[in-house]
Amino acid sequence: MINFDFISPTKIFFGKEKENEVGKIIASYGYKKVVFIYGGGSIKRIGLYEKVINSLNQNKIEFVEISGVEPNPKLSHVKKAINKLKSENIELILAVGGGSVIDEAKSISHGLVNEGDPFDFNIAKRISNKALPVGVILTLSAAGSELSTSCVITNDEVIPFKKNGFNNELNRPLFAICNPELTYSVSKFQTGCGIVDILMHTLERYMNPNDSCMFSEQLAIGLMKTVLHYGKIAIENPYDYEARANLMLASSYSHNGLTGLGKKQAMRVHGLEHTLSGCYDEVAHGAGLSVLWPAWCLYVLKDERANKQLTTLAKELFNLDDAKAGVLALKQYFKDIGMPVTLKELNTKEPIDVEYLALTYSNNKTRVVKDFLDINYQAAKEIYTLGE
Repeated sequence: MINFDFISPTKIFFGKEKENEVGKIIASYGYKKVVFIYGGGSIKRIGLYEKVINSLNQNKIEFVEISGVEPNPKLSHVKKAINKLKSENIELILAVGGGSVIDEAKSISHGLVNEGDPFDFNIAKRISNKALPVGVILTLSAAGSELSTSCVITNDEVIPFKKNGFNNELNRPLFAICNPELTYSVSKFQTGCGIVDILMHTLERYMNPNDSCMFSEQLAIGLMKTVLHYGKIAIENPYDYEARANLMLASSYSHNGLTGLGKKQAMRVHGLEHTLSGCYDEVAHGAGLSVLWPAWCLYVLKDERANKQLTTLAKELFNLDDAKAGVLALKQYFKDIGMPVTLKELNTKEPIDVEYLALTYSNNKTRVVKDFLDINYQAAKEIYTLGE
């Protein structure tokens, strides 16, 4: 176990109708002017938009709206929002949506108080030391951005698009309002994507070539068992409150660092997927992960440390005694909840070019990522090929 510092300061307001308290919550912090940021029309269809507006007005909170956040949020939209808001004296950013909306809110929160290109933080060109606070009303159990230090943005000003995340404690939201009922209208496909993303945030922390911590590993196993159980129930009955509630909690705590305490974080499959959905923007993040996680596992099985950890997971999650059998069981689970498990099933506009992906991931054969088996150009190509 390595040394670590840990804090998860986000205050959670969990349960039915909690979104009606958003104005009161913001006022309790002393903020009087916010930007209300969201994606498309889904929050209007479920009546959430009106609830937010009413609560803000009732509590005399002045607000500006930013809409149109896309899946895989784009740098161009971030910059457009920053330019619009610079003269507005915004005190807090209210993100209403899932991970994409929250991540864009985080990027804007840095961009409004720091000069220069906000994507500099995503490519580690600069480190941000200040940001506006972000509050969240969560509508999708998936990314865990409501509690995490992460902010993932796609740079759509370059070809191919470059998708990068950066971690900063300032990225942790001030508060998160979590009403599982707000996820009832989420489609089966997006629910499945969320289930995969929650599992991957946990699995990526569990699998570690160098460090171990029984405490956090047991937390991870318990969280994954919860998701595997309630995931299928939510797919079959989207109005099951207990299923939606458990997935929402798992989403938050899969990515706030708790299941990785005492171990270095290495989100290697996320990195492979960011390349995939950067090159093929129509690929949903969770769908890309459901293809690439089994492929990566099959690639690292030859490493004794990875094989041992995957064998433990096979036993804990599926009562199987073989690492490969456990990988295939999880792959079957993905299929059972309607997720793609091959690159072809992603149904991209153009056929996916594995060579192109490997070259992009490896920065034209110059990048090597440390792992159980280091991921260079050749390894990346083999992993992407295993996903075909």
